[in-house]
Amino acid sequence: MKTQAIVIADDPVYRDWLQNAGANLEVTLLRGGGAAEVLARIEALPRVDILFCEFDSQQLAQRAALIERFLERHWQVPVVGLGAEENPDWVLAAMRSGARDFFVLHRDDATLGVQIGRLLRRSLTGGPGGGPAAPKTGKLYAVLSSHPYVATAFLAEHLALAIGETQAPNQRTLLIDLATPAGAAAVFLNLKQVYSVLDAIGDARRCDQTLVDTAFTRHGSGIYVLSLPEDLLGPPPVDVEALLHLLTVLRGLFANIVLALDGQLPMAALVGVAREADRVALLSDQSILRSRHNRHLLRALRHEGCGLENAGLVVDNYRKRLGLEPPNLAQLFELPLLAVLHTENLNRVMSMNSGEPLFTLARKDPYCDGVRRLAEVLAAPQLKSQPAAQGLLAKLVR
Repeated sequence: MKTQAIVIADDPVYRDWLQNAGANLEVTLLRGGGAAEVLARIEALPRVDILFCEFDSQQLAQRAALIERFLERHWQVPVVGLGAEENPDWVLAAMRSGARDFFVLHRDDATLGVQIGRLLRRSLTGGPGGGPAAPKTGKLYAVLSSHPYVATAFLAEHLALAIGETQAPNQRTLLIDLATPAGAAAVFLNLKQVYSVLDAIGDARRCDQTLVDTAFTRHGSGIYVLSLPEDLLGPPPVDVEALLHLLTVLRGLFANIVLALDGQLPMAALVGVAREADRVALLSDQSILRSRHNRHLLRALRHEGCGLENAGLVVDNYRKRLGLEPPNLAQLFELPLLAVLHTENLNRVMSMNSGEPLFTLARKDPYCDGVRRLAEVLAAPQLKSQPAAQGLLAKLVR
């Protein structure tokens, strides 16, 4: 029995191309029209096994809306976007509307039938993403600070790179930067992202491997990056439920996820991430103000029922003789001390401005060894407690 394929396109060349793909398709061409009209014509057909839809600049929004409406009633039918060229706007619109792949006319003709067959086999296993829900297997490491702090994204960036250095070839690492200042991770890595973390949260219900491969930004090191738009002003507009769902899905697609976040997010998001994360690294420095802010954050999380057994303290930009020694801060926060990081300030600024990580710009900077050791500590089965101390604690606890 032939597979019943519908092609929504203005040019019949797409029908002929797919008919000759060697995938045993019976192709029906539906020329353009209003969404309601096209959907009614589809409903009148006895069977639809796969739907192909042409995208171009003139009908981008209309075709995306058409796919969304079709999938509301026929979520089990695989949808593929078509285009005369690999235009990133067309591909992104198709994937975000729910398409599982995007085919470019007369590209990969020799393997077109194989690609179509693979899509059809995946659809038989059920699920809106072409298969059963992926198990939650990837590790989630959260880098958290109470207030906007450029070091939050900087640490998360280097932590993701350090993890990526040691993982197996078939494993992948994702860096998500939800911290403020907005877009810091993308800027520090010199990435021009078209698809932001806010886009991914909006697409949480249809996120799958194809969307990752098509839309997520990839750094030259191999890690994937989702960051806030750098032109975002104010707190990030995050749907908490969608964010937590997205993290669950992504843990089935990535071996390791490093997530940077801070107190600009809703408390429900902070609580949800703290509970779901395998490890939480609270980032502070030796200043009275940041230490107090972080202490208030921890108090709020514990008040919401977060025991924080999976959390520990990382002290950034350590300097001797400031009085607030890292073990003292760890005791104040009631957290184990995970790492004490220090760097040459000039190297840090040069790294942020040049878009080059310290791992390549200043390999001998002590920050590099410190982050790599932190990656090992976070991956260990247990977090070790640190002894407590004295000093300027009295001023902090007032």
